[in-house]
Amino acid sequence: MQISSDSRQQPNQIVNHLESLILPVVHGLGLELWGTEYLASGRKGLIRIFIECEGGVTIDQCAQVSRQLGPALEMDETLPGTFTLEVSSPGLERKFFQPDQMKEYIGRTVHALLHEPLDGCKSFRGELLSVEDAVITLEHSADRIALAWDQIKKINLVHIF
Repeated sequence: MQISSDSRQQPNQIVNHLESLILPVVHGLGLELWGTEYLASGRKGLIRIFIECEGGVTIDQCAQVSRQLGPALEMDETLPGTFTLEVSSPGLERKFFQPDQMKEYIGRTVHALLHEPLDGCKSFRGELLSVEDAVITLEHSADRIALAWDQIKKINLVHIF
């Protein structure tokens, strides 16, 4: 898909714009938007849309979202360059896009990667103990670690089989 490359937007601005286009389509199909990613790689970008619904998302639902969004995204002149569109469920090891998404996973194992080291460490894996406002508390190596949401670069569920 080719979109005007004149606009040089920050990834967060692009994601916010994308979500304004995505939400009506996803909600119109009776689905929830779990999260959106925009990854720029050279001249081509990648748009990832994660959808969720009660009982799990089917491949047909992902394809339906992709078919309905494709033309709108192709015509949108504010998106920079060309891009690939991917639509999927968040999966077993889902990435969290906001703190509130984590509340139903208290007691489960998560992995957090930080923007900057905390006590010399950027990676923490442990049991999710609490989510209060924008602070996530983990038990990591028998220690309680409180992480502010803005310290976290990426956090995802660790599925233990």
